[in-house]
Amino acid sequence: MNIFVRESSPEDAVVIEKLISLSQAEATLYRGSTYSQPSGTTSEALSLVGGVGSTVMGTLKAVRTAEGTWFIEYVFVLKEGREVGIGDALMLFAIRYLTEHHATRVESSAMPGDRATKNLFERHGLVAQTILVGKSLSDPSTAEHASQ
Repeated sequence: MNIFVRESSPEDAVVIEKLISLSQAEATLYRGSTYSQPSGTTSEALSLVGGVGSTVMGTLKAVRTAEGTWFIEYVFVLKEGREVGIGDALMLFAIRYLTEHHATRVESSAMPGDRATKNLFERHGLVAQTILVGKSLSDPSTAEHASQ
């Protein structure tokens, strides 16, 4: 199997948008809400695509949030491309690229219940440092789930 990863080009915009849309739809399956990621302080960004042969099946985007610090905004691989190494290849490329460009830290987030993304990050040395908790105050049903 010939897995590739490369920086994205303008021709990849349509497939990247499709992958982002599928990622957002899948995120609704996990509990919690989307964490608002830190916004980059510069326009520096790394946008990658990966896949098999010439078919793009995954994408990753990282943005610089501070001097030396980058945040992976998203990494997503189509279901039919999972378990073959595309996500790992995207992460390896990103980490190597960021290291070569003097990054000193990389961060990201994963939704509660999204074990595949959490495991991907942990395989590449990103570990949980803070657990963000929250509660909707406009939903009265959340009170009945409180522990006594």
